[in-house]
Amino acid sequence: MQIYRFKLLVTLVIVLAMGTRVHAANISFENTDLIYGLDDRYEADEYADNDFIDKSSAVALRVPSRRLSEDRDNTSFLNFPFRKLSQAVPNICSTEKFVDQYSVGDCSGFLIAPNKLVTAGHCMFNQSECSSNKWVFDFKEGVTQFNKDNVYSCKRIIAQKYIYSKTEVNDYAVIELDRVVLNRKPLVRRKFGIVRTDTPLLVIGHPMGLPMKITDGARVSRMNKIEREHKVQSWLLRSNYFTANLDAYSGSSGSPVFNKNTGKVEGILIQGADDFFFNEETQCLKSRHLSNSYLNTFEKVMRITKIPGI
Repeated sequence: MQIYRFKLLVTLVIVLAMGTRVHAANISFENTDLIYGLDDRYEADEYADNDFIDKSSAVALRVPSRRLSEDRDNTSFLNFPFRKLSQAVPNICSTEKFVDQYSVGDCSGFLIAPNKLVTAGHCMFNQSECSSNKWVFDFKEGVTQFNKDNVYSCKRIIAQKYIYSKTEVNDYAVIELDRVVLNRKPLVRRKFGIVRTDTPLLVIGHPMGLPMKITDGARVSRMNKIEREHKVQSWLLRSNYFTANLDAYSGSSGSPVFNKNTGKVEGILIQGADDFFFNEETQCLKSRHLSNSYLNTFEKVMRITKIPGI
C-alpha cells in the first residue's frame, strides 16, 4: 500500500473541487483511520475502567510550538487557538461526533520511560520537527489552557524509522524529552512474544487533535483482503505489525494500543484508511463506517517489541 508524506485525504480533493479555499495544514491528516461497527470513542475521564483512565495520564498530544502563546495574566499557562473541529475540517457534517470540540494538535505519543516518549515515525522525521513541536499531557475535554508543567519539548531523537516497502514496514520514533516527567507512570509494555489473533484491544490518543479519547471494541485481526492478495509477503511484513479494527482518526498516529486483558502496550497505531467521504445527500463530510469483518481491517499497529531504544 502506497503511503504519502502529506496525505490530504479524499476530503481535500472534494473540498478543493467545490471551490473552497483550505489551508493544507488544517487537514493534512495522514495515515488515517475510520469507524468499524459502532463508534466506541469515549472521553478519557468518562471511560468505565479506572485503570485505563490512570494510564491515559502517560499519553500526550503533539502540538506545533507556533500555536502556543504565554498567557499574559498568568505566565504559568499557555494559550492555544480555539479552533473547533468544524474549522479544522471544512464541510464536516454538523452531526459528527465531537464536531464542537477544539482541534489543537496532529499526533499522539506516550511515555515509555520517565524522560522517553514513543510515537509514530511519520510524526517525528528529524531534529527540525523535534525542535518545532511540543508534547502536551492532560489535554482533555473542558481544558482551555495548558499548564506549563504539562508541556514538554523534544530534546533529541533516539531512534526513528519511516519505511513502507514490499520488504519492510517500520514506523516509529523514540524521543528524549527536555526533562523528566514527574507524577506520571510510564506505560508497561510487552517485552517478548506476540499478541494472539482476536485479543481485545483498546487505544488511547487524540484523534484529529481533539481532547483525549479512550476507544475500545477492537480486536487483533487476521490478514485483510489486500494482504491476502500477497500472503507470503504479508506474512513476512506482519512480523513488525498487526492489524486491528480500531476506531481511530488522524492525530491518533503514535497512540498506544493496549491489550485489554493485560493492560500492557502491544504497539503503536501507525496507519489506516481514509476518515471521511462526501455525503451527496447532506452535502457534507461524514465519517466512513465499515463492518467489523477482518477483510476490511486496515489499521496497522507497529509491534512494541520491534522498536529499539526503549
